[in-house]
Amino acid sequence: MDFLIGFSVGMVCFITYYFFRNKREEEKLQKLHHMIQQAIKGTFQPETFDETALSAIESSMYRYLTDQYNVNKKLDRQKNQIQTMITDISHQTTTPISNISLYAQLVRENAEKTFENREAKEQMELIDSILEQTNKLEFLIQSLVKLSRLENGIIAVHPKEEEINSIFHAMKEQFREKVKEKNQKFTIHMTDDKTAYFDLKWTIEAISNIVDNAIKYTPNNGTIEIWAVEYEMFLKIDIKDNGIGIREEEISKIFQRFYRSVQVSNEPGVGIGLYLCREIIQAENGYIKVKSEPEKGSTFSVFLPK
Repeated sequence: MDFLIGFSVGMVCFITYYFFRNKREEEKLQKLHHMIQQAIKGTFQPETFDETALSAIESSMYRYLTDQYNVNKKLDRQKNQIQTMITDISHQTTTPISNISLYAQLVRENAEKTFENREAKEQMELIDSILEQTNKLEFLIQSLVKLSRLENGIIAVHPKEEEINSIFHAMKEQFREKVKEKNQKFTIHMTDDKTAYFDLKWTIEAISNIVDNAIKYTPNNGTIEIWAVEYEMFLKIDIKDNGIGIREEEISKIFQRFYRSVQVSNEPGVGIGLYLCREIIQAENGYIKVKSEPEKGSTFSVFLPK
């Protein structure tokens, strides 16, 4: 009888202990879950938890999340500093570059009025060289600013449903004069209200880099053609030219930062455009494919999600 009573009391104590132990474990798991959920949402605040009340595993998780919180705060401060620096550089270089261009134009006009024909021609050639180098400098600075902002997450794409014709209209206006100077046939096949999901401003920036290269590396009287093809999950924009083409071993390299082929080393450029293009399209959950053959031209295919 005493054995049965003792056994019953023992069972009650065991069940009670088991119950409260499980309850404590459940509370610990709930606390851990709460901390992790806050960390995922980016709302974790160290001061909302009392470290003295935490168990060993909770305390370890708490310290880890607190460290991550402090690291993220430091990164945010650095990102803001970088953004401020980039903005300052952009603003501080815009004025002198604009002034150089303005002064060169004024000197050019003065040369036309003042000097004799031969002397004026020589002066204007020198001034045109200054203007060309100034334009290169401005392009380089703006490209580096865009690249730095994109890589530091300062620029974020915001894709939404847009008409492809919006891109095509922008290409037609932007490159009208360039193709006229080289007497190239520039054909854009407008679509029947085809749409995809992309950030209009940044996708125009990306496609512009491809089209600009097509014009640059296609000889006078050459052809550039742009059209769209609709698939079930993507919409493809093809940019085709009959220019110098790309060697097969270089196709995998052309999207690297600052990469420039030896065969185009004499052409203006710094090797940023295609890298920036790929970063933008990937940020929109799209991708780019290239088909090319030396001396026969290239086709760049940009796939945008639908």
